Amino acid sequence: MENNEKMPEEQRKNEDADDESLPFPRARVVRLMRASITDGKQIRSEVKDSLNLWLGNLVAKVAREMDNSPYGSIGLADFQRATAPFDQIANLVKDEERLHLSLEKLKVDADQVQRDMRRFFTQIKGEESE
Repeated sequence: MENNEKMPEEQRKNEDADDESLPFPRARVVRLMRASITDGKQIRSEVKDSLNLWLGNLVAKVAREMDNSPYGSIGLADFQRATAPFDQIANLVKDEERLHLSLEKLKVDADQVQRDMRRFFTQIKGEESE
């Protein structure tokens, strides 16, 4: 039992240790991850490091895009322009869901119109209805 109680403390010490090869303090990245991951789930070390490196690459991409500013200083408008593609991804996913729902509604409406037309023309022709 004592060994299990010491384990989280040892993990915290490992998470707090800064690795100079990583762009951000590991503990901060892990805290951000823990805020969105279910309690009790363990996060493997390679995942922590990979997310840290990925975040560093993301910051570099945004910074390069902001550097395209023709002005001598980088402002909030440059930041918003540089991060807009990432914000648009979430909007695209929402739009996809909305479009799928709209298509389903259109299919149902089209099926209803088709049934109504068949019924109407069957009555006009004097044929027996189905």
